[in-house]
Amino acid sequence: MRHPTGSALAWLVHPATVTATFLLLVNDHLLKALWPGPITGKLSDFAGLMVAPPLLALARVPPPAALAVTGLGFVLVKTTQTGADLASQAWTLLAGPSLVLADPTDLIALPALAAAWAVHRRSRTEHAVRQARTLVIVPVALIAVTATGQADMPQQAHTVFSDGETITVLSDHGYGNGPVVSRDGGRTWVKPAPPAPAPGSVPTPSGRPSPVTRSCVPGDPAHCYRVVPPRLAVDESRDGGRTWTTVWGVSKGREELLERTVTEHLGPGAWQGSQAIVVHPVAGGHVVVAANGSDGIAVRDADGAWRRFGFSAGGFSAEGAAPLDSANVNLTAEYVMGSFAGLFVFLAGVATARRGGLDEDGPAATAYVLAAVGFFVAAMGVSDDGFLSPLFVAAGIGCAVASLVNAAIALLPAGRPAWTWTCLITVSALTVLVICAVFDGWVAGTPDRYSTAVLISWLTAITGAAASVLIAWKGGRRPVREEGDPPEGGDRSRKGGEDPAEPDPHR
Repeated sequence: MRHPTGSALAWLVHPATVTATFLLLVNDHLLKALWPGPITGKLSDFAGLMVAPPLLALARVPPPAALAVTGLGFVLVKTTQTGADLASQAWTLLAGPSLVLADPTDLIALPALAAAWAVHRRSRTEHAVRQARTLVIVPVALIAVTATGQADMPQQAHTVFSDGETITVLSDHGYGNGPVVSRDGGRTWVKPAPPAPAPGSVPTPSGRPSPVTRSCVPGDPAHCYRVVPPRLAVDESRDGGRTWTTVWGVSKGREELLERTVTEHLGPGAWQGSQAIVVHPVAGGHVVVAANGSDGIAVRDADGAWRRFGFSAGGFSAEGAAPLDSANVNLTAEYVMGSFAGLFVFLAGVATARRGGLDEDGPAATAYVLAAVGFFVAAMGVSDDGFLSPLFVAAGIGCAVASLVNAAIALLPAGRPAWTWTCLITVSALTVLVICAVFDGWVAGTPDRYSTAVLISWLTAITGAAASVLIAWKGGRRPVREEGDPPEGGDRSRKGGEDPAEPDPHR
C-alpha cells in the first residue's frame, strides 16, 4: 500500500525533511556553541522553515496554509519586537527559559519555504516505513524546532577602580552588583556591609563607573598595563603604549577549559574574560588588579608576582580560583561520542567481513540503522541540559548496545576465526579508551587545546576503522555457495577453462 503523494506524514519523513531536522538539532545544540555567528544562525532559520510546515500539516492544517502560517509567523518574529517577545514566551513554555531576537536579515531564509513545498509535492512513502519513521521523526522534529538559546545569568567581575587607599571591584548578577574591596593592597578581599541610610533620606541610585581597559603607574605615565577583552591576560608597556608584552595570562586552551566550566554551570553566554584594570600605588611600588569577568580577578603584588582570585562567599579568595588542570568539567558528551566511535570501528570490520555475500536486510542492516539512530539521539541528549537529556543519552546507549548485538549476530555466518573476533573487539575497545584518555588529558592540560584533542580523537577513530577493515579483510572469507552450485575448483571445460555445460558457439 502506498501512502498518497504529498501527505503530512510522507512530507515529514521525506529524506530532505529528515536531513533538515538533524541539521537543526546538530546546529542548535552543538555548532552554535562551537562557532557562534551569522552562519550557524542562518542555518537554523533555513532548516526550521523546512521542518515547521510538515509539523503544522500533522495538525490537519492544509499544506498551503501551513506554509503561509510558517512564513507569516517567521516574518513577524524577525521584523517586530512584539513577535520576538511572543516567540520567546512560547519557546519558554516548550523548552525552558529562551530568548528569540528580532533580526530582519534572517528573512534571507524564506526561500526555504519553496524548497519545503517542492518536497511536499514529491513526498511518497510506504505505510510500514512511514509508521516506523514517524516514531522517531515526530518527537525529534518537535524538539528541533523548539531549540533555542537559553537565557543566561552571567557571574563576572566587571569593573575595578582605586581611590588611592581602597581597591574596589564591582561584580554583575551572581554577587548582586555589590562591591568587593581590598584595603591592604590586594592581599585580602571582603564584601563591606552597606551603609545605613540617614534618617529621612531618600536613596538615590549612584553612578556606576565604566570599565577602564588601560591604566598607568602613578607618577610614571610611560609604564602602563592593559587588558584586551575578552582575552584573559594582562599586557605591560614601558614606552607609553608603543609596544606591549603579555606579563600575565592563561593559555588559550586553559581559557577554553574555564569557559567550558562556566558555561556548564551558568549556561551559554555566561563566560567573559578580562574586562577592566587598575594600577594602585603602595609603599615600595604598585599593585595591579584586573577584573577578569567570570574568572574573578588577577592581582600583581608590589614584587611583581601574579595571583588569581576566584569568587567566594566573602568576596574573592585564592582558594576560589578555578583550577587549570583539574576543572570540574562534565565529559559525558566526549565519553559517549568516543563509545560510538568504537562502535563504528567495529561495524566497519563487520561490513568488511560480510563482503561479497549474505543478505543485507537482516541483522547487519538493523545494526547500521540502530547505530545511526542511537548516535543522533545520544548527541541530542549530551548537547542539551534539559530534564530529558539523561533519557536521550540512555536511549542512545541502548541503541548502541542493540546495534552491537545485531552486528555480532550478522558476523557469525561469515565464519570468521577466533583471532579475527578478538582483534576486532580489541581495536574497538582501544579506540574508545584512547579517545576518553585524550579528553581526560585535555582537562589536565595535555593537550592544551580542545581542538587538538578533537583532532587526535578523529585520527584515532579513522586509524581504528582502517585497522578494523584490514583485520576483517585479512581474515578472508570464502563465498557462501547455494545448494546446487558446483564445488570450488570443479571440472571445467577442456577449452580455456569454460564451463562444459555451456554450448560451444562454434559447433
